Amino acid sequence: MHNKQKCPNGNRAAALLKRELRNYERAGTHLYLEGQLSHAEKIVSACMLAEGAGYMRDFIEDDQEKIRGINFVRIYR
Repeated sequence: MHNKQKCPNGNRAAALLKRELRNYERAGTHLYLEGQLSHAEKIVSACMLAEGAGYMRDFIEDDQEKIRGINFVRIYR
């Protein structure tokens, strides 16, 4: 099951996103950027620099609906 959510923009949003993603990493959740294994800092940077585009989260869940990974996929506006 996949669940999608847009990536936020702005400095405060960047700090909040970084903290959120680091919490996922500490919990053992894998982070992906365009399908490639990544990390919180790289994803936040990509989200903040995406001019004319944005990133959507694709939550990857297991059979018990626990989040096992999050893929950030670039979308164009």
